[in-house]
Amino acid sequence: MYARNYRPTFKNLTTAIPLHDILYGNMKMLNKITVWASIFLLPGFIAAIALSIGPTDVTIFSVINNRSATTAAILLLRLQRVSMAFIVGAALATSGCIFQALLKNPLAEPYTLGVSSGAALGATVAIIFTMNWISAFAFCGGLFTVIVIYVIAKKIQFNTTAIILAGISMSFVLSSSVLLLFAFSKPDAIHKALMWLSGDLSMARFEYLQPLGWGILLLIVTALLFHRQLDIISFGTRFAAIHGIGFWQISILFWIASLATSITVAAAGIIGFIGLIIPHAVRLLKTEHFLLIPLSAIAGGTMLVIADTIGRTIVMPYEIPCGIITGFCGGIFFLILLLKQKDSL
Repeated sequence: MYARNYRPTFKNLTTAIPLHDILYGNMKMLNKITVWASIFLLPGFIAAIALSIGPTDVTIFSVINNRSATTAAILLLRLQRVSMAFIVGAALATSGCIFQALLKNPLAEPYTLGVSSGAALGATVAIIFTMNWISAFAFCGGLFTVIVIYVIAKKIQFNTTAIILAGISMSFVLSSSVLLLFAFSKPDAIHKALMWLSGDLSMARFEYLQPLGWGILLLIVTALLFHRQLDIISFGTRFAAIHGIGFWQISILFWIASLATSITVAAAGIIGFIGLIIPHAVRLLKTEHFLLIPLSAIAGGTMLVIADTIGRTIVMPYEIPCGIITGFCGGIFFLILLLKQKDSL
């Protein structure tokens, strides 16, 4: 009876919901929309800047105004490199996000399990003995390491502490093998191997960018399908088992992160800190993995584009490998992040 005869008036509405609450709610929603729009528009803005910076004075606007073949070719070369940087950065950040959830360790990263050391050994063998098929050898080396770690993980029922220790042990063994090969190699081969190990995007080409991009996108989308499982696994193995998360689901996520890492290391060498810092920083938003995974991918790709742009322009015409830039800047940023979070550690 009350509902039928009730007539809403401005007085009723303002009595039930104060005007300042309505305005506050609208402002809060507007801020959220602004933040999310900025997150998705920022990569495009950064890419436009990266495409306009280089040894030659060529920008996006100069290509539009002056449609010469030379200008277009220079911009195309930069586009290849920017695209490569974004794909690799997105893959590493996504892998780091998954590993941090699986291993329940905020300091876990794609290279925790020794994948980078395995790829480094494979690439070093290719550089020293054949000088060909470097990426293929690197991928096989990383994949071999992943298989060994997976077999160990299966035997110890995915004990996270033991897996991390096994990964560290594998890293030491494989890194020592690389140094042993350096002891019997020529200086030219050592120099080329060190450049590759520092993370090099200068060889980016559209011929393999397309399969690389589609492969990484497929892995990221597959990881998104398991976002609920990642949320549950983050609370611990027992909690995950109670809620029906089986070993096969953990295995799929493990292989997604491992394959993404192996592919990117084979394509671009070892690029540190992107897979550690970006997911760790994004987790400060305290949101679910349904958003953590794409946000990590976007932020990781954007950060590597910035790092590579700095590396190829800061001492022109020379280049600094982007792995050195990410290691240097990432280490400082991570120390600042730790100091700000000292009370919660």
